[in-house]
Amino acid sequence: IESILLGLPLPAFYFEEITRRKWNIIDGLQRCCAIQNFCVNKTLKLSGLEFLGDEFNGKGYDDFPFEIRRDLKMLPITVNILQTGTPPNVKYILFKRLNTGGMMLKPQEIRTAMFPEVVGVLRRMAESAVFLRVTHNKIPTKRQEDKDFVSRFIAFYLLGYESYKSSMDIDTFVNESMLKLRSELSSGRSKKIEADFARALLIAEKIFGDDAFRKRKTRDEGRKPLNKAYFEVLTTSFARLSVADENCLVARKELLKDNLMYLMNIPAFETAISTGTGILDRVQTRFKGVADAIRATLEGRKLGAEKC
Repeated sequence: IESILLGLPLPAFYFEEITRRKWNIIDGLQRCCAIQNFCVNKTLKLSGLEFLGDEFNGKGYDDFPFEIRRDLKMLPITVNILQTGTPPNVKYILFKRLNTGGMMLKPQEIRTAMFPEVVGVLRRMAESAVFLRVTHNKIPTKRQEDKDFVSRFIAFYLLGYESYKSSMDIDTFVNESMLKLRSELSSGRSKKIEADFARALLIAEKIFGDDAFRKRKTRDEGRKPLNKAYFEVLTTSFARLSVADENCLVARKELLKDNLMYLMNIPAFETAISTGTGILDRVQTRFKGVADAIRATLEGRKLGAEKC
């Protein structure tokens, strides 16, 4: 508001056209809220002004003379509108590039702004009792890190790692899954996604106890932090198990742990869940590796040893 009173131009506003009468704000939310609260709702009083001084502090919109109120209403602004049907990744890139001031938004925070329709699904999954219990409340909710874990599961569950392409990064892939999830909300498929996610977490709990989703190369190795890439591949793999295979894996959980530890000692697999996890060959390495470990366990085999 002080910038407006000083006659300074405001940064451009960016909107997404939903209908002719409804726009989503891509960039400029704080400016819109400040103007609305000062000029329309009249709940905002000026304070902490940098240049205008004490004579303006404490004043509201109606405290100014007509000429100033008129200038506020007549302020020219620059508005850019993305037309209906603009691809989500274009909006994502725009949002990311515009986000240069203040605290930089995390990719998941941008996704939440881009796909508000699916936020309820992400929230229910991230706040579910089983997710909190199996992860021991160790995934921060600040900056939506917990929703990012959930989003990674949804992406590989819905699209499959086979559809991941070399031209992608992990954020592009997750964005595509949010678009697909949004299109399927009316079909009720989100309920199955939530149920399969909960089931995958319960399987992980039965097998690993309080050590789920943590890298382990030996049984006596110290406890490591939760690993997002390992979480993503294990939950996705477990969610697709038949009931018979689930029961077999749980019954042979010690063999599965040995097979997964065998993988962890293979440099390519360890790298695939540790660094550059969005690179295509690393995505393929970790999903194929875990699939091999699960298959060997179901067949009663130990990876690296002769088949019985």
